[in-house]
Amino acid sequence: MKWWHEPQQRLGVICAAVAVLVIVGLINKASGDDTKSAAAEGTPTAQPNPPAVPSAPAAKVGGATTTPPAKPSQVPKNVLPDVVGADLQKAWDGARAAGYRFVTSHDASGRGRRQFLYSSWKVCDQKPAAGPLAKELPVELGVVRHDEKCPGAVPTTEPKVVGGRMPAVVGRSVNIVRAALRGDAHVKATDLGGNRAVFIETHWMVCTQQPAAGEPLSATVEVGVVKYGEPCP
Repeated sequence: MKWWHEPQQRLGVICAAVAVLVIVGLINKASGDDTKSAAAEGTPTAQPNPPAVPSAPAAKVGGATTTPPAKPSQVPKNVLPDVVGADLQKAWDGARAAGYRFVTSHDASGRGRRQFLYSSWKVCDQKPAAGPLAKELPVELGVVRHDEKCPGAVPTTEPKVVGGRMPAVVGRSVNIVRAALRGDAHVKATDLGGNRAVFIETHWMVCTQQPAAGEPLSATVEVGVVKYGEPCP
């Protein structure tokens, strides 16, 4: 009689076959785990490609591609730059970056206006001139507004009374004259173009003065004025 006709023999064969399959499965699982472990220990994990770093644009010169040179990271110290013609804000920043801490400005037109917004003004002259200088030196900038022309013969420094003598004030504003003579003389301003009241003194320019420059200073100084932009009579 065949074994598959006997229930007990058939059950034994089936159990043996199942046992063989289980053993084979365990062997395969152990082999797979060993392979994964070996791969984890010996093979580095692939990393995603790093993002590309942008580089400076290349320029073509004579058919060849060249990379522009890097800009200098520092401004030369103790070398006062030439800032004549520059925006006052940029001139001030440049002088300070070069190590000069005592930078001031004044109205070069002689009107005595204050520079509240530096970007509205341009440099007409600088003192001292550009060059290698000690950083402790004060730097004085004469400026006018961007829509104005730099003055020619009119000095940019404010007039002062020296030795009791009258300074030259022609071409200056009334407020500059008043500041120069404060405590020394009374200033009387008269409109030469009419009978207008002289209120905002930075808007008025001196055409005549009495006493003249160099004469002894009197108790009252008379100046004939017109508004800026008007010709002296």
